[in-house]
Amino acid sequence: MHCIVVLCALVVAVVARPEEELAFYNPQYDSFNAQEVADNIRLLKNYGKCFLDQGPCTAEGTDFKKVIPDALRTSCARCSPKQRELIRTVIKAFQTKLPETWDALVKKNDPELKYKADFDKFLQGTDMKMKSGFVLCFLVALTAAYDSSHDDFDIDGLVKNTDALKKFNNCFVHDTDCDDNSSHFKKDIPEAYQQACAKCNQVQKHILKKYIQALKEKLPEQYQEFKNHYDPEGKYTLPLETAIATA
Repeated sequence: MHCIVVLCALVVAVVARPEEELAFYNPQYDSFNAQEVADNIRLLKNYGKCFLDQGPCTAEGTDFKKVIPDALRTSCARCSPKQRELIRTVIKAFQTKLPETWDALVKKNDPELKYKADFDKFLQGTDMKMKSGFVLCFLVALTAAYDSSHDDFDIDGLVKNTDALKKFNNCFVHDTDCDDNSSHFKKDIPEAYQQACAKCNQVQKHILKKYIQALKEKLPEQYQEFKNHYDPEGKYTLPLETAIATA
């Protein structure tokens, strides 16, 4: 963690600035009139049929349907504040006006109800900005970035060497063949996997992206081994790989 005092000073300096929207999902439909859909039962039913594969979809309906599973699993972690507002509006309309449709959507996308409790909390939440610089400083301390001392690691050299790639995976999965570099990265992988690399800087995201891509392409069995080791229930892989896709 670098100088937290400097970070806190920066946080206090910018706390009054408008929050930048982190449109992790495509921002194309951020101006979509969700309230119009919520107020129009015919439109709401049509979107419900689209999402349930029971009727035709509009262009935006098709795009919305693609992100529903991920948004449900992650409690909309990759939504911008505007997108969270739109999703809450539409889903609450389903819950109050078409509860059977909402139950069918939950059954389709979360049949074991693994994510229901967390998603319900998200639906009841708000996105009001924190006004306390001291609270934000505390959060900065909690979410400080990972150690960047190995950010100059030659990931391109590693992914070209299949034997070296195998050794890295052996370290990550079996605790064998570890060296200084693989040991350094290994200590952060469990948390990075579960938090979609939230504390990674862009260089670290790029390193992880290149590593995972190389495993998929050159060592698919080792990729499955890596994925099963860090994500045995299959909850974190999609959010992680989506978060690092553009790094």
